[in-house]
Amino acid sequence: AESNARKVCEFLRDHPKVERVGYLGFLEPDSEQGRIYARHCSGAGSTFSLILKGGEAESFRFLDALQLVKLAVSLGGTESLASHPAAMTHLSVPEERKRWLGISDNLVRISIGIEDSEDLIADFDQALKAV
Repeated sequence: AESNARKVCEFLRDHPKVERVGYLGFLEPDSEQGRIYARHCSGAGSTFSLILKGGEAESFRFLDALQLVKLAVSLGGTESLASHPAAMTHLSVPEERKRWLGISDNLVRISIGIEDSEDLIADFDQALKAV
């Protein structure tokens, strides 16, 4: 799953419809977070944040278009899962607090599973075309 996540994140990082990918494997080694990561982690794991260009409408179109990756509230299974925290787990959190936490309408959280990485990349690619 970790190997798949790296490949998927590398694909997403340069996609024109992606604003940013929040993935531990992309931390700058000389940054404070990079140094903390190096001390405490042996790998980047399989869960990351995807910040799409746009807002809620673009995020929902992306999530609706996913075929292999499934929508879920809880992440971290052997299958690839995605969630929209602003409309799901953090729906009742006040807007000001969501902003402070970085939970925006264009944030999608993803955990990558053990499916074939090329199949996952193809699913993300086709879903981004809906955005």
